[in-house]
Amino acid sequence: MQDGVVADLDMSDLKTRLVKFARNCYDFGQNKFEEFCGIPRGTINNIKEGGGISTTTLTKIIVKCPELNAQWLLTGEGSMLNREKSQVEAAVPATHAYSLPLIPWDAFAGNGGPVYEDEGVEDHYTVTEFRNSDFLIRVKGDSMTPKFNGGDLIACKVIKETYFFQWGRVYVIYTESQGIIIKRVEPSEEEGSIKCVSDNPKYSPFNVPMQDILAIALVNGAITLD
Repeated sequence: MQDGVVADLDMSDLKTRLVKFARNCYDFGQNKFEEFCGIPRGTINNIKEGGGISTTTLTKIIVKCPELNAQWLLTGEGSMLNREKSQVEAAVPATHAYSLPLIPWDAFAGNGGPVYEDEGVEDHYTVTEFRNSDFLIRVKGDSMTPKFNGGDLIACKVIKETYFFQWGRVYVIYTESQGIIIKRVEPSEEEGSIKCVSDNPKYSPFNVPMQDILAIALVNGAITLD
């Protein structure tokens, strides 16, 4: 049987689903997942860049990962898994259960989602208490001292919808006008805006229009470094 390319699919969405499956079920980044499935390095990136996915590659992935629902992978319809997730988790080493990627600032700005490219991940940390977080990022500057200091690692949960905020909580906010900021969020007197407040009193509060926000994540906690 000759190899061919699977057609009539949104390859960008297919790549996103494949990366999501690798991360959620195996805690693998793209490179590690490609090695695990026995496919060439760079195959997953090539999907998004217009190279598509060959039938040979698709077969290797499905054979290696029998719990993966092929219909979901190709179309997004149905469940991600062919069996209960608990069965899949049982096959994954416990040390990887809550592994979080430590990402640079520009990775959050460029992605704004819970899945990150291997090349943008500095390291992985297993922190059981942060099981509901999506990533770690380093604090820059002293605007949030004494709560967070420069160099501390904060655990963040990506927020998809901003219909409401947990007032008084700290968020990582990617804005079009100011880049990435880490601030405590309070109600604003200006309609359609939020007030960003620093814990360090030498920094004044300021308003950010909701339309200026490109991505946002709630801070769940921190790993403090001396």
